[in-house]
Formats: sequence, C-alpha cells, structure tokens
Amino acid sequence: MHVVLVGAEFEENLAVRYLRGALEHAGHRVTTVVFNEPADSERAAREIAESGAPLAGLSMVFTYRAREFARLAERTRELGFSGHVIAGGHFAAMHAAELLSDVPALDSVAIGEGELILCQLAESLADPSHVSGLVWRNGEHIQQNADAVKPPDLDVLPFPPRKQPFDDYLGIPITNILSSRGCSRSCAFCSIAAWHKLCGGERLRLRSPEQVAEEMAELHRRGVRVFNFHDDNFVLDDKAAMHRRLDELDAALRARGVTSPIAFAIKCRPDTVDVELFERLRAMGMFRIFLGVEAGTPESLRRLGRGQTVEDNVRALQIVSQLDIHTCFNLLLLNPDSTLEDMADNVAFLRQHPHHAMNFCRTEVYSGTPLERWLRRQDRLLGDYWGYDYQISDPRAQTAFEIMYPAFEARNYGDEGLHHLTMQIDYEQQLLQRFFGPHEALRRRVKQQIVKVNLNTCDHLDRLIAGVDALADPSDAALLLEEIKAGVVRDNERLGREVKALLDEIRTAPFQPTRGKKASGWVQAAASAGLVASVTLASAGCKEKSHPTEMVAIPTATASGPPPKPVDAQVIPPLGPEGLVKPALGEKLL
Repeated sequence: MHVVLVGAEFEENLAVRYLRGALEHAGHRVTTVVFNEPADSERAAREIAESGAPLAGLSMVFTYRAREFARLAERTRELGFSGHVIAGGHFAAMHAAELLSDVPALDSVAIGEGELILCQLAESLADPSHVSGLVWRNGEHIQQNADAVKPPDLDVLPFPPRKQPFDDYLGIPITNILSSRGCSRSCAFCSIAAWHKLCGGERLRLRSPEQVAEEMAELHRRGVRVFNFHDDNFVLDDKAAMHRRLDELDAALRARGVTSPIAFAIKCRPDTVDVELFERLRAMGMFRIFLGVEAGTPESLRRLGRGQTVEDNVRALQIVSQLDIHTCFNLLLLNPDSTLEDMADNVAFLRQHPHHAMNFCRTEVYSGTPLERWLRRQDRLLGDYWGYDYQISDPRAQTAFEIMYPAFEARNYGDEGLHHLTMQIDYEQQLLQRFFGPHEALRRRVKQQIVKVNLNTCDHLDRLIAGVDALADPSDAALLLEEIKAGVVRDNERLGREVKALLDEIRTAPFQPTRGKKASGWVQAAASAGLVASVTLASAGCKEKSHPTEMVAIPTATASGPPPKPVDAQVIPPLGPEGLVKPALGEKLL
C-alpha cells in the first residue's frame, strides 16, 4: 500500500522516519511530505491530494501547531483526497475524541507508538476494528479499540531511513539517533511522561548497546561523525547500570571501528551528573549536554515536580564547567504560583551561573500532565485543548510575565534570538576544538561573550522586577513595558552583532592556515577519506540559521523552496486558544 507521512523536518525527524522504516520493512511504499510552517500548507495539501495514497498519517505532536495540522487535513479534503487520514503524536493522542468530533477531515487517531499501529492499519483499512491503539470514526460513533502494546524490544524496529546528504556543522556530517524511549521520571509539566503514561507499558525502554553501536557504525561508514542523541534522558538513574551500559557500548563501537574523532550530544538531569561518569562520557566523545535545570529555587523545583534540588543544579553546573563540556539549559522562570520574589530568586540563580548558554520562559500547560489536572481542579485553567493558559496567582508576577514576554520576545523566540545564538557559538566552538584542534583564544572569547549576554539579560530582568514592585498604578505597566523592551531591543542589536562576528570566526577557523600547527586528527582522517573537499565547500557557504537549543543540523533547501525557519523545541511562546498569544497588559488570555 502507498502511505503518505506528513510532519515537520527542521531537522532529521526520527519520529516520522521510524514510521517510514517500519512501513517499508512491511512492504509498503512511503512518501514523506514536509510540513514545517503555515506557508507550507497549500503545497503540502496538494502533495497529499495528488499522491492518491489510500492512507495518510499526520505527525500531530505539538499543541502550538495542532490547528495548522487540522487545517491541513481539511484542505486536503477540499482538494479531493479520499484516503484514510490518521493523526498521531502527543497532542493527537491526548485529544483523540475531541479531534474526531471537531475535525471531520480526520478518520482516526493513534494512541501509542505508531510503528505497529500504522502497519496494522495499512493491512486493515476496510475494517480497522481490530487495530490496537486506534480511536476511529465508525459511522456516527467514535470507537476506541483495545489498547496498543508498546514494542517491548526496541531492537526489533528497523533503523530509520536517513536523509541524504547528511546535514553538517563546520563540514562535519551530523545525524540524530535514539538509544532509548521514555523517561523514568514524572515532572508535573512534562507532556512526554504524560503521553507514555497514557500509552501504557514500560515508562523507559532501552535499546541494547550492541544495536546502538551497529547503527552508529553504519552511519559512521557513511561519513557521520557527530551523533545527536534525542533520548529524553540519556543517563540512567542507576549509576552502576549506566557504567555497565557504557562498557558495552564502548566495546561494541571499538569492535566496529568507530573510534575518535567522533562527538555526541545528550540530554540529562542535573541529579545524574557525576564526575567519574561524565569524565568517561567526555572521553568517549560527549561534547554537549542539554541539562534539565528548569528552576533555580526550591519552591519552583517543588511546584514543577522535578525531584531535584538547587544543590543538584549547582553541583552539575560546576562539574560540566570543570570538564569544559558545552552545556545549555532552560529556566522556567514563572509558574502558576510564582511570586515576584521567587522570580527574583530565579534571576539571581542565573546571575550566579552565567557561564553556560541558556534561555528562559514561563511554564506552559500541556494535556494529561499533573499541572493541567491541578489547575483544572482549582478552576484556574483557561482556554481549551487547542491551547491552555492560566493567570499567575500573584498579580505582580502576572504583570511581570505580561511585560517579560513581549520585551524578550525577539531575544528568546526570534529566528536569530540572542540566547539561541549564544548556544550556537558555544556548540560550534566545542566542535571546532574537538575536530580541528585547540583555538584557545577564540574559546575564551566565546565564553566571555556568553557571560556578557547572560548578565545583560539578568540586568534587564532585575530592572523589570524592580519596576513591577514599585508600580503604584497598574496602568503604569504599559510605560514600564515600553522602557524595558526598548532597552532589550537596543542591546539585542549590539550584542547580536558581536555574537555573529564570533560565529563567523568559528566557521572560518578550520580553514585558516596556522603557521607551524599540525593538522588535527579529524583533518588528517578527513583527507584520507576524501572528505576534505566537502569540508572546504561547506565552509564557503556557512549556514545562517540553526536550531540551537536542540542543536540539530541546520535545514537545507528543498525542492519546494529555501530552507525553512528552524523552531526552538525547548522554549516556546505562551499558548492560548488560537495558538501563539502575545498578551496585552492586564488582559486575561481567554
């Protein structure tokens, strides 16, 4: 059967590619339609409609894009598509019945991991009543089939097909990879934990080190040297078990000839950071960590259900600094019960740890999470399932948020947001050091620039907080917003020029002759492998955009047009019923 899969591909989308691999392994023909932003809607709808496929799957993961996918489904019907349309992913699974009621263009929703569900549906379109994990429109009724079963053994899944050519940084090929699915923790705000709970089965499943090494070796033979692990939490809670897992992975990689220089990036929690373990990971090639700091006060960590302490955060940041590992983090500066004092203490935490690239936002509400249920019980949940919202209980903190979001919008969420750029320069300078040898002066300047940007942000946030605290008349908040935003925008321009100049230096550094300096191991290896030409060509056209928080590869041009704008998957603007919302001062987000 011909199946069309529709999803974003700012980076190599493993979710869609795993589905494609499973379907192709089962003998089906698969077409992938890239849908990155609303401007893609007409082109994507026509590709789906003109495919003539009996089955189309929509990767409906994120709340902030849900309406876009719903409208896309409707447009495909308007263009004459008559096949079965199934939606899957976190958002769709959490709202299966609502979507089937509100979006007639959809025929079914998958609740669970899609490989088995889609393969079963492709074999049973005429009668989907026995497809596990399916909620579907059966005549005038919505029917929910038996629960799906997660594949207990991830090793049985086919490797995801890869895009060609690979994306790259500094001419070094990069790809995404998974060594596990799920997470052992249950944070109050996390949609990942909520989705795995909804789908049942084990909360955390691991691929065998042998199979992870086999996939890495296959990619290594094709030129990949940077591996971006997309595991929700790469480091196991059990330190001894993690060391055993690394023993097996290291041995399996060596047995397959995958040795230095390679590099890999991970995500982990602060309370799993350990000097001995992270020294070992660094020796194996780990150069980057997205660290789940999330908050810098005991009250915020407790409300977020993180199960970690401020001391855990501090210790982890000290260790990664000691080991010189590129580390970035996001801080949920406000939550439903934040006070202005708690916000100030979170900013103080940022000021005490300015050496790491970071970003910040408000805690958002996602379906199925403890936070959503708690706000609903308190009758504080605003909006609907297309986008929940809330008012912070402390009116001063709410006012601070209503000023913070528009004032820092360009810095935090823009295409070239300043905090994204600081993540980018640190990321790329770490790759520069690993693959092209020491550039100490440049490294020091990068670190100094990160501190400069972060402290500048803290200065503006402190002025914002002091200004809100001093407000005698709420109507004066508009003037405070104007003042804070003007200062932030002015500094964005100045600091942005400095960061971009550093980025240009980093991207040309590998190709500048250095008197008396021996070529790095990567350059020698690349030359012997015939990769130097591609590396040199890459430097001539250094990309201007990136996906810096996840640090996935930079999008390339496609047949349908220029590179799409990347989206930060960790820090998103506030959501409301109509999607992205820019709150007005004193206005409830309804």
